[in-house]
Amino acid sequence: MKNLEDLDLNLLLLLHWLLEERSVTRAAMRVGVSQPAASRALQRLRLDFEDELLIRSGRSLIPSQMAMGLQDDLAAAVSKLRLITQQSPQFKPAESRQTIVIACNDYLTKVAIDIWRDKIAPYAPNIKSSWRPLDQNALESLAKGQIDLLLGPNEIIASAPQTSLFQDLIIRPLLNDRYVIFGPKDHPAMTRKSLTTKAFASCEQVLVSPTGKGLSFVDKALAKLELQRTIKHRVSNFSSAIDLALSFKLLTVLPEHFVKEHTGGTYRALPIEQPEINSSIAWHLSRNKDKAHHWIRQQILSKNTEGN
Repeated sequence: MKNLEDLDLNLLLLLHWLLEERSVTRAAMRVGVSQPAASRALQRLRLDFEDELLIRSGRSLIPSQMAMGLQDDLAAAVSKLRLITQQSPQFKPAESRQTIVIACNDYLTKVAIDIWRDKIAPYAPNIKSSWRPLDQNALESLAKGQIDLLLGPNEIIASAPQTSLFQDLIIRPLLNDRYVIFGPKDHPAMTRKSLTTKAFASCEQVLVSPTGKGLSFVDKALAKLELQRTIKHRVSNFSSAIDLALSFKLLTVLPEHFVKEHTGGTYRALPIEQPEINSSIAWHLSRNKDKAHHWIRQQILSKNTEGN
């Protein structure tokens, strides 16, 4: 093992991301080098540490015992170095070339992409984005620095365990929304002047259910009125619900912000009581003073005051 003074410290940053991402390609993206360059750097790291560090298993990289012992210390060191380097006096969006990793569901992905198109890309054309699904591991990935921003429903963000790993998450309100009925413009339910609850329930519909199980708030409300709707298709995301509704002339219940600019169909108020949709944005304390991250968060959070 070499002395610290003999090591290329850039290699240690790459090793940090290799251990976090378990992928040479994704680690290369995080440090801004090509995949072949990252592969060559991994070979140098193996020589420096006299250990394999990461062993390929199928499409994944599995850390060695030595690498697993290094991971937490490297993450802590990178976090402290990040705070030091974030003291730069000025941030110029047009000159930034950072990559921002964002996790969110398909509903908030649309909201965020609209903001990126209108408020970020025109002023910071060289900032890149990498989008991840809002899966069950997203909060842990945020806490470990594998993603930079998380946009999600309050109930998901509030589910973070009360452990030290999650104590440095910063959370801010992002968007309040309501559910509406979406369907083809020529659907009878969308063209009539008023729509009763009974008439709404009688229409064939698409149900969005991420888990594919249980009753939605719509079905629970209808059951209290001794009504039941006919579900023709059950899907896990909002985009598929729109495609099916328009293809087969069905109705579906979706958040208003997701459909209000959709030109292929139309929407109207839902004739039952409903819960409000509350979403938040979260990031880790280590990103708090990064000027590029701060600027991007400002653009996203400024949307919170528009159209609500």
